[in-house]
Amino acid sequence: MSTIKYRDADRIRMRALADRPRCVDRIKPFMWNGNAKIVTGIRRCGKSSVLKLVSESIEGDCNAVFINMELAENHDIRGWRDLLSRIDGSIDPSRRNALFIDEVQNVDGWELAIRDVLARGACDVYITGSNSNLLSSEYATHLGGRFNEIRMLPLSLSECADFQREFGGEEATLERFLRIGGFPALWRHPMGAEASIQTVSDLVEVSIAGDIIRRYDVRNAPLLRDLLRCALSYIGKYVSANNMYNALKSSGAKVSPDTVYEYLGHLESANILIRANAFDVRGKRVLTSKYKYYASDLGIKHALLGYRPEDSPGHMENAIFTELLGRGYRVHVGECGGREIDFVAERGDERVYVQACLSMASEETSERELGSLEAIGDSFPKYVVLMDPGAHAGVTEKGVRCVSLSRFLSSEL
Repeated sequence: MSTIKYRDADRIRMRALADRPRCVDRIKPFMWNGNAKIVTGIRRCGKSSVLKLVSESIEGDCNAVFINMELAENHDIRGWRDLLSRIDGSIDPSRRNALFIDEVQNVDGWELAIRDVLARGACDVYITGSNSNLLSSEYATHLGGRFNEIRMLPLSLSECADFQREFGGEEATLERFLRIGGFPALWRHPMGAEASIQTVSDLVEVSIAGDIIRRYDVRNAPLLRDLLRCALSYIGKYVSANNMYNALKSSGAKVSPDTVYEYLGHLESANILIRANAFDVRGKRVLTSKYKYYASDLGIKHALLGYRPEDSPGHMENAIFTELLGRGYRVHVGECGGREIDFVAERGDERVYVQACLSMASEETSERELGSLEAIGDSFPKYVVLMDPGAHAGVTEKGVRCVSLSRFLSSEL
């Protein structure tokens, strides 16, 4: 293992880190490849902890340089020259050096400093950011293509179970996960459902204030929050910016279509909302005009709208969508010959089709859910995920696998 020296403050922050092998394993293939490893995701999803876990996995003698831009001690780093000076002053030329920077987007022109470090081969670079615009075309140009993006989400159901075993608290049941979501703070410092939802609400507000309102100089913050609530109410349904514009306008809001488009982009950039475009399976093309929005964590919806049992089908979809993303799939909502397929997920040469359904108690529902998958006609795996499959559990004559939501979220396909 690496011989890394930490300051006392770093030791306190690292104490009792729970393993997150899913995230760490996605970063490991890129270690020491000469690129910047950029970990993006919503605030407080665990990016900082994952960087610490990556540093611990480094083999051999290594000097790890940590710069957390959310700490007051680093507020003197205002621009790229300050950042580069701090990096150069921390490098040990007699050893391998690995650089870890938290929330790098808080440094003006950060990409210029990182490009310099990469060009000199001074460090193996790992950086985190809460804003997906961290990798806009402008930044990508500055880095000359020398980066690998790893997108992080809050905890999955299986990771919540790992945290519960590590830190105690209530059992990581499916019901609890669907109600409070997977922000690590909720599972590292166990608390009741009400306190958990309040914590999520506070986290979302910090993200809105810091990653959107201040960064983009948003003039109508109440409209932004109303738009977020509107988008969350559509989870599991096809939606458009025009739909939300009409919904907001009918409620009396003074809004323009351009503002709706702009604010939705901000919410995506802050990793609060994630858009899933439609994919035409037969035509093999992405339909950018049709899409659904999902929350990066289901707790966000409940924090802003309250827990609504009647929205359970959408809750299932959201949980499946983020689980597939967490496993490294590119995920679209699908269509095949006029039939809707909830998810088409691709990872390399793999493809998986998934339907989400509370139950198949009626013949009509069973025919609809199974028929959409059976009509595809290829040999890729196909799943119907049910809250409780009961007698439907298993594999149908045509090869469709019927599994429970709990099993789907807890084990790899």
